[in-house]
Amino acid sequence: MRPYVLTVDDQQSIRTAIREGGNIWSSDHLDDFKRNLKDFYRNEQNQQCCYCKRVTVGEFRMVLDIEHILPKGTPAYRRYMFEPKNLSIACKRCNMEIKKQDISFISNTANFNPDFFDSNNYLFIHPHTDNYWDHIDYSMVVENDYMLIQYTVKSPNGKGQYTYDYFKLNELEVEAINNAQGIESQPISEEIDEDIALEIQRSLMAL
Repeated sequence: MRPYVLTVDDQQSIRTAIREGGNIWSSDHLDDFKRNLKDFYRNEQNQQCCYCKRVTVGEFRMVLDIEHILPKGTPAYRRYMFEPKNLSIACKRCNMEIKKQDISFISNTANFNPDFFDSNNYLFIHPHTDNYWDHIDYSMVVENDYMLIQYTVKSPNGKGQYTYDYFKLNELEVEAINNAQGIESQPISEEIDEDIALEIQRSLMAL
């Protein structure tokens, strides 16, 4: 996947946010940067979550979050907060419900110097470094009111199986089958993170 290229305005906004301190990622100065970043990766990822490949065409912008692959909340990885190759777009289920601030997907032999995005540093499929389709095939069949989803792991002893297990992709298969059979599935948590809450607040203030 092509990484986002920081513009001169982006770089200036980032410097201003860092200079002001506090919760840098939530700074108002980054609004345009984050909007442009999200639009870029939504298009680059074909409106899909980078981890589960859920398609979100036509859905509300907030369905997909800006994802820090190495979590920005971990002190050792804050230096990568604005690194385009550490950023992508993920659905709330994968980002907020499952991955959160976890770092167990980092290999025990990881070496981030000099190349933090080396594929060997990550146990799951990295959105930038790896080709998802080399490890997992994703199939979705929709007919009238029925939808079936299937993930086929192509690397059972590697990143494909790890990604399938880590992001509990089997649950998405089961959920689709249950829906097709008329079985009600359990709703995903409605918890909203700080960035989303701020975006909602700003949208309401603009009305």
